[in-house]
Amino acid sequence: MNIEEKLELMKIMFNPKNVAIIGATDKVMKIGSFVGMSVLGCGFKKNIYPINPNPKYQNKKILGKVVYPSLEKCPEPIDLVGIVVPPNAVLDSVKQAIENDVKAAAIITAGFGEVKTDESQRENKELIRIADKGGLIFIGPNSMGFYSSEDKISPLHLGFGWMFPKPGNLSLISQSGTMGTILCNAIPGIRYFVSSGNEASLTLEDYLQYYAQDNETKVIGLFAEGLRDGRRFKEICKETTKKKPIIFLKAGITKTGARAANSHTGSIAGSLNIYKSVFKQTGVIYAEQIMEFLYLIKGALNLLPLPNKELLRAGIVSGGGGFIVHLTDLCEKHGIKVVDLNSEPNGPKLIEDISKHLPFYWSHNNPVDMVATNNPESSQKIMELMLNSDCFDVIFTMTSVSWLEIIKYMKPNNEYGERLKEMMMMGNKNRLNQVVDHEINLCLTHPENKIIYISLNPTLGNPIYDKYEENKIMVFGGNFETAAIVLRKLHDYQINCNPRT
Repeated sequence: MNIEEKLELMKIMFNPKNVAIIGATDKVMKIGSFVGMSVLGCGFKKNIYPINPNPKYQNKKILGKVVYPSLEKCPEPIDLVGIVVPPNAVLDSVKQAIENDVKAAAIITAGFGEVKTDESQRENKELIRIADKGGLIFIGPNSMGFYSSEDKISPLHLGFGWMFPKPGNLSLISQSGTMGTILCNAIPGIRYFVSSGNEASLTLEDYLQYYAQDNETKVIGLFAEGLRDGRRFKEICKETTKKKPIIFLKAGITKTGARAANSHTGSIAGSLNIYKSVFKQTGVIYAEQIMEFLYLIKGALNLLPLPNKELLRAGIVSGGGGFIVHLTDLCEKHGIKVVDLNSEPNGPKLIEDISKHLPFYWSHNNPVDMVATNNPESSQKIMELMLNSDCFDVIFTMTSVSWLEIIKYMKPNNEYGERLKEMMMMGNKNRLNQVVDHEINLCLTHPENKIIYISLNPTLGNPIYDKYEENKIMVFGGNFETAAIVLRKLHDYQINCNPRT
């Protein structure tokens, strides 16, 4: 089957009119049950057909859906099947799908190409041969399935990852199902996610090409242990990065990691230096570790486009001196210009204006150390002055939410501690929500400036920061050192690839 034929069939796979699950079961904690609940739980509203030949399911229902003994007994032709049967039944399930003119499948079952026995390798080759001859494309085997919001009204999660994605503009490919599930939980808006598994039929390069051609995909994230077709990958990336960023986290970069990759998905990991060379030639953004990968994706969605300047001009403002000194070092280290207000055209005027709101011993330059000023009105006015000064392209500041969260969970030792805690919250129990609304409004009223919030607390999975994400506002949590790295890599991508954003 050629690439064009695969891409046409992938249109059916990602937006089917119905789904059948071969191996569906009502046994709790079984994969066949998980997959059915995932399809329903993520909002698929079209027809679902559980398939199980076991006589005990005759005239019965699973999850409220009538069970059929085979595909041919379904009341309509099937577009897509999920296969969750034992390994020895996979080939028969694929043959049944082909006999019923099904063109796409997701094979969840493991035990094929990743197993290095002669029997498993023979079965893997036979699976590929039968599917290719029958005109069937499939995800996997050894996959946790996939998610598609191509139909936003009826998104599909045909898999068993513990996740509830919402439609969005990020498209992911992960050779690790677990890693893909983590990504889908950490990033709220997903267009497509594929746990590619062994890639016996569809490969990472196939999914990448499909995403590249999709107008609703704005950012592509790849977690991979190895490639099947390096030349094709390079060609796709070279054209795609002109339009949208591709962010790549490579696993299996050590000798031991490469061995683990080969036993996990059957991938040949390859030299990291070769990968980095390809990334440099094609404009792919390389992530060094998982948190950087996550924030590069979030940054690509929320920060791009950045100003097209040789160096980004950064402002840094905070109530604490140590934080801004450290962040200044990080910016300098990663090629971000921390503006000297004494040499910036509008800088002296900004220093004069800020001085009206701070004690005489403030830093009188950028970074702006507000010397523990606890007056919210002064802090707000200083941010407004900096945003309107035309001295900065981006402004880093610690979100007040970070401190308020710390205060909220403090456990005072006695009544004086309780009174001190109340003073810290300024006697306002709703202050946390007010701060969130204020910081979001500040960004929305100054869209030409990029405000980057820093939190001392982890933000992933914290519902407090959902509103920031919904409004495309960047918050770096926990390991805030990542902020400067991400900003630099995204800026380099934009300058070098000049995407049409």
